[in-house]
Amino acid sequence: MSEVHPQAKPFFLAGSSGQALLLLHGFTASPSEIRPLAELINTINGCCVSGIMLPGHGSSPEQLNTTRWPEWYQAVNAELRSLLEQYQQVFVGGLSMGALLALHAGVKIEGLAGVMSINAPVYYHQRFLPTFANIIGWANPYYPKKDLAAIKKLEDQGRFAYPVMPLKAFQSLNRLRKTVMAEVQNLQIPALIIQSCEDESVHPRSADFLFAKTRARGSRLVMLTGSRHVASMGVEKEQIAQEMVTFMDG
Repeated sequence: MSEVHPQAKPFFLAGSSGQALLLLHGFTASPSEIRPLAELINTINGCCVSGIMLPGHGSSPEQLNTTRWPEWYQAVNAELRSLLEQYQQVFVGGLSMGALLALHAGVKIEGLAGVMSINAPVYYHQRFLPTFANIIGWANPYYPKKDLAAIKKLEDQGRFAYPVMPLKAFQSLNRLRKTVMAEVQNLQIPALIIQSCEDESVHPRSADFLFAKTRARGSRLVMLTGSRHVASMGVEKEQIAQEMVTFMDG
Protein backbone atom coordinates (compact mmCIF):
# COMPACT_ATOMS: atom_id res chain seq x y z
CA MET A 1 0.00 0.00 0.00
CA SER A 2 1.30 3.45 -0.92
CA GLU A 3 2.38 5.81 1.83
CA VAL A 4 0.01 8.64 2.75
CA HIS A 5 1.23 12.06 1.65
CA PRO A 6 1.95 14.38 4.63
CA GLN A 7 -0.57 16.97 3.37
CA ALA A 8 -3.30 14.39 2.90
CA LYS A 9 -3.70 13.05 6.41
CA PRO A 10 -7.09 12.97 8.16
CA PHE A 11 -7.91 15.42 10.93
CA PHE A 12 -10.16 15.63 13.96
CA LEU A 13 -11.04 19.02 15.45
CA ALA A 14 -12.37 18.57 18.98
CA GLY A 15 -15.45 20.59 19.85
CA SER A 16 -16.97 22.30 22.85
CA SER A 17 -20.60 21.48 22.06
CA GLY A 18 -22.71 18.40 21.63
CA GLN A 19 -22.56 18.70 17.84
CA ALA A 20 -20.33 16.77 15.44
CA LEU A 21 -19.85 17.07 11.70
CA LEU A 22 -18.26 14.55 9.37
CA LEU A 23 -16.93 16.57 6.43
CA LEU A 24 -15.88 14.61 3.35
CA HIS A 25 -13.41 15.50 0.62
CA GLY A 26 -13.82 15.00 -3.12
CA PHE A 27 -12.65 12.49 -5.72
CA THR A 28 -8.83 12.24 -6.19
CA ALA A 29 -8.34 14.78 -3.39
CA SER A 30 -7.80 14.53 0.38
CA PRO A 31 -8.92 16.06 3.70
CA SER A 32 -6.58 18.98 2.98
CA GLU A 33 -9.17 20.57 0.68
CA ILE A 34 -11.90 20.70 3.32
CA ARG A 35 -9.76 21.51 6.35
CA PRO A 36 -9.91 25.34 5.91
CA LEU A 37 -13.70 25.13 5.98
CA ALA A 38 -13.66 22.71 8.93
CA GLU A 39 -11.47 25.05 10.96
CA LEU A 40 -13.82 27.97 10.33
CA ILE A 41 -16.85 25.93 11.45
CA ASN A 42 -15.02 24.68 14.53
CA THR A 43 -14.04 28.24 15.47
CA ILE A 44 -17.49 29.75 14.91
CA ASN A 45 -19.64 27.41 16.99
CA GLY A 46 -17.36 24.87 18.67
CA CYS A 47 -18.68 21.96 16.62
CA CYS A 48 -16.43 18.90 16.46
CA VAL A 49 -15.37 18.29 12.86
CA SER A 50 -13.96 15.01 11.58
CA GLY A 51 -12.18 14.85 8.24
CA ILE A 52 -11.45 11.25 7.34
CA MET A 53 -9.41 10.21 4.33
CA LEU A 54 -11.45 8.06 1.97
CA PRO A 55 -9.92 4.74 0.80
CA GLY A 56 -7.57 5.03 -2.16
CA HIS A 57 -6.95 8.72 -1.62
CA GLY A 58 -3.94 10.58 -0.28
CA SER A 59 -1.33 8.23 -1.71
CA SER A 60 -1.26 7.31 -5.41
CA PRO A 61 -3.67 7.21 -8.38
CA GLU A 62 -2.89 3.52 -8.74
CA GLN A 63 -4.19 2.92 -5.22
CA LEU A 64 -7.42 4.81 -5.93
CA ASN A 65 -8.01 2.80 -9.10
CA THR A 66 -8.24 -0.38 -7.01
CA THR A 67 -11.12 0.98 -4.90
CA ARG A 68 -14.82 1.43 -5.57
CA TRP A 69 -17.58 3.58 -4.08
CA PRO A 70 -18.91 0.97 -1.58
CA GLU A 71 -15.47 1.02 0.06
CA TRP A 72 -15.55 4.81 0.30
CA TYR A 73 -19.01 4.65 1.81
CA GLN A 74 -17.99 1.93 4.27
CA ALA A 75 -15.46 4.35 5.77
CA VAL A 76 -18.13 7.06 5.97
CA ASN A 77 -20.60 4.71 7.63
CA ALA A 78 -18.06 3.57 10.23
CA GLU A 79 -17.14 7.13 11.23
CA LEU A 80 -20.75 8.27 11.43
CA ARG A 81 -21.69 5.29 13.61
CA SER A 82 -18.85 6.20 15.96
CA LEU A 83 -19.89 9.87 16.13
CA LEU A 84 -23.52 8.95 16.77
CA GLU A 85 -22.43 7.07 19.88
CA GLN A 86 -20.59 10.10 21.24
CA TYR A 87 -22.51 13.25 20.28
CA GLN A 88 -26.05 14.56 20.71
CA GLN A 89 -26.33 15.85 17.15
CA VAL A 90 -24.41 14.47 14.17
CA PHE A 91 -24.34 16.02 10.70
CA VAL A 92 -22.65 14.88 7.52
CA GLY A 93 -21.45 17.05 4.67
CA GLY A 94 -19.06 16.97 1.79
CA LEU A 95 -17.55 18.53 -1.28
CA SER A 96 -18.16 17.04 -4.73
CA MET A 97 -17.93 13.23 -4.42
CA GLY A 98 -17.96 13.77 -0.67
CA ALA A 99 -21.34 15.45 -1.08
CA LEU A 100 -22.70 12.40 -2.92
CA LEU A 101 -21.47 10.15 -0.11
CA ALA A 102 -23.02 12.51 2.46
CA LEU A 103 -26.38 12.41 0.69
CA HIS A 104 -26.24 8.63 0.48
CA ALA A 105 -25.49 8.45 4.20
CA GLY A 106 -28.37 10.81 4.90
CA VAL A 107 -30.74 8.38 3.20
CA LYS A 108 -29.29 5.22 4.73
CA ILE A 109 -28.35 6.06 8.32
CA GLU A 110 -30.97 6.79 10.97
CA GLY A 111 -30.33 9.39 13.65
CA LEU A 112 -28.46 12.00 11.60
CA ALA A 113 -29.57 15.59 12.13
CA GLY A 114 -28.93 16.90 8.62
CA VAL A 115 -26.85 16.66 5.46
CA MET A 116 -24.86 19.35 3.63
CA SER A 117 -23.86 19.14 -0.02
CA ILE A 118 -21.29 21.37 -1.73
CA ASN A 119 -21.04 21.06 -5.51
CA ALA A 120 -22.36 17.51 -5.75
CA PRO A 121 -21.68 16.19 -9.29
CA VAL A 122 -25.18 15.29 -10.41
CA TYR A 123 -24.64 16.86 -13.84
CA TYR A 124 -21.29 17.66 -15.44
CA HIS A 125 -20.61 20.53 -17.79
CA GLN A 126 -19.27 17.88 -20.17
CA ARG A 127 -22.41 15.77 -20.36
CA PHE A 128 -20.68 12.89 -22.16
CA LEU A 129 -17.83 12.66 -19.62
CA PRO A 130 -19.03 9.36 -18.05
CA THR A 131 -19.34 7.73 -21.49
CA PHE A 132 -15.95 9.10 -22.53
CA ALA A 133 -14.37 7.66 -19.37
CA ASN A 134 -15.87 4.25 -20.06
CA ILE A 135 -14.49 4.21 -23.60
CA ILE A 136 -10.92 5.35 -23.00
CA GLY A 137 -10.60 3.65 -19.62
CA TRP A 138 -9.81 0.33 -21.30
CA ALA A 139 -6.81 1.77 -23.13
CA ASN A 140 -5.60 4.43 -20.70
CA PRO A 141 -6.44 3.99 -17.00
CA TYR A 142 -5.32 7.52 -16.04
CA TYR A 143 -6.53 10.70 -17.71
CA PRO A 144 -4.47 13.89 -17.10
CA LYS A 145 -6.35 16.76 -15.51
CA LYS A 146 -6.69 20.12 -17.25
CA ASP A 147 -6.41 23.69 -15.89
CA LEU A 148 -3.00 23.08 -14.31
CA ALA A 149 -2.68 26.71 -13.21
CA ALA A 150 -5.76 26.42 -10.99
CA ILE A 151 -4.53 23.09 -9.61
CA LYS A 152 -1.14 24.62 -8.81
CA LYS A 153 -2.82 27.52 -7.00
CA LEU A 154 -4.68 25.09 -4.75
CA GLU A 155 -1.49 23.11 -4.16
CA ASP A 156 0.20 26.30 -3.01
CA GLN A 157 -2.60 26.67 -0.44
CA GLY A 158 -1.88 23.19 0.93
CA ARG A 159 -4.21 20.94 -1.05
CA PHE A 160 -3.06 17.47 -2.02
CA ALA A 161 -4.78 15.81 -4.97
CA TYR A 162 -3.79 13.50 -7.78
CA PRO A 163 -2.78 15.12 -11.11
CA VAL A 164 -4.70 12.48 -13.05
CA MET A 165 -8.17 10.94 -13.04
CA PRO A 166 -8.09 7.17 -12.35
CA LEU A 167 -10.82 6.08 -14.74
CA LYS A 168 -11.92 2.78 -13.19
CA ALA A 169 -12.53 4.58 -9.91
CA PHE A 170 -14.23 7.41 -11.82
CA GLN A 171 -16.61 4.89 -13.39
CA SER A 172 -17.51 3.77 -9.87
CA LEU A 173 -18.07 7.39 -8.86
CA ASN A 174 -20.64 7.61 -11.64
CA ARG A 175 -22.42 4.54 -10.32
CA LEU A 176 -22.60 6.34 -6.96
CA ARG A 177 -23.95 9.42 -8.75
CA LYS A 178 -26.75 7.41 -10.35
CA THR A 179 -27.54 5.75 -7.02
CA VAL A 180 -27.92 9.11 -5.28
CA MET A 181 -30.03 10.56 -8.09
CA ALA A 182 -32.44 7.65 -7.74
CA GLU A 183 -32.68 7.67 -3.94
CA VAL A 184 -32.29 11.28 -2.80
CA GLN A 185 -36.06 11.89 -2.93
CA ASN A 186 -36.25 9.47 0.02
CA LEU A 187 -34.15 11.72 2.26
CA GLN A 188 -36.05 12.28 5.50
CA ILE A 189 -33.80 14.91 7.13
CA PRO A 190 -33.10 18.56 6.24
CA ALA A 191 -30.49 19.28 3.59
CA LEU A 192 -28.35 22.30 2.80
CA ILE A 193 -27.55 22.41 -0.92
CA ILE A 194 -24.64 24.70 -1.86
CA GLN A 195 -23.55 25.24 -5.45
CA SER A 196 -20.88 27.40 -7.09
CA CYS A 197 -22.18 29.29 -10.10
CA GLU A 198 -18.62 29.37 -11.49
CA ASP A 199 -18.01 25.65 -10.96
CA GLU A 200 -15.80 24.48 -13.82
CA SER A 201 -16.72 20.81 -13.38
CA VAL A 202 -20.27 20.51 -12.06
CA HIS A 203 -23.21 22.14 -13.84
CA PRO A 204 -25.25 24.38 -11.51
CA ARG A 205 -28.45 22.56 -12.44
CA SER A 206 -27.14 19.80 -10.17
CA ALA A 207 -28.24 21.94 -7.24
CA ASP A 208 -31.65 22.55 -8.81
CA PHE A 209 -32.15 18.78 -9.11
CA LEU A 210 -31.18 18.13 -5.48
CA PHE A 211 -33.25 21.00 -4.16
CA ALA A 212 -36.33 19.89 -6.08
CA LYS A 213 -35.98 16.37 -4.70
CA THR A 214 -35.46 17.45 -1.06
CA ARG A 215 -37.37 20.72 -0.60
CA ALA A 216 -40.37 18.89 0.92
CA ARG A 217 -38.13 18.08 3.90
CA GLY A 218 -37.13 21.70 4.42
CA SER A 219 -33.95 21.83 2.37
CA ARG A 220 -32.22 25.15 1.70
CA LEU A 221 -30.45 26.19 -1.52
CA VAL A 222 -27.45 28.55 -1.54
CA MET A 223 -25.83 29.67 -4.80
CA LEU A 224 -22.28 31.04 -4.59
CA THR A 225 -21.46 33.73 -7.13
CA GLY A 226 -17.67 33.86 -6.79
CA SER A 227 -16.52 30.28 -6.18
CA ARG A 228 -15.16 27.51 -8.39
CA HIS A 229 -15.45 23.78 -7.76
CA VAL A 230 -13.21 23.57 -4.68
CA ALA A 231 -15.30 26.17 -2.89
CA SER A 232 -14.06 25.01 0.52
CA MET A 233 -10.76 26.74 -0.27
CA GLY A 234 -12.19 29.64 -2.24
CA VAL A 235 -13.04 33.26 -1.63
CA GLU A 236 -16.46 32.43 -0.17
CA LYS A 237 -15.39 29.78 2.33
CA GLU A 238 -16.33 32.07 5.22
CA GLN A 239 -19.85 32.40 3.81
CA ILE A 240 -20.07 28.62 3.38
CA ALA A 241 -18.97 28.08 6.96
CA GLN A 242 -21.57 30.53 8.26
CA GLU A 243 -24.31 28.94 6.14
CA MET A 244 -23.40 25.53 7.51
CA VAL A 245 -23.30 26.74 11.12
CA THR A 246 -26.67 28.45 10.71
CA PHE A 247 -28.07 25.24 9.24
CA MET A 248 -26.75 23.14 12.14
CA ASP A 249 -27.98 25.59 14.76
CA GLY A 250 -31.39 25.96 13.12
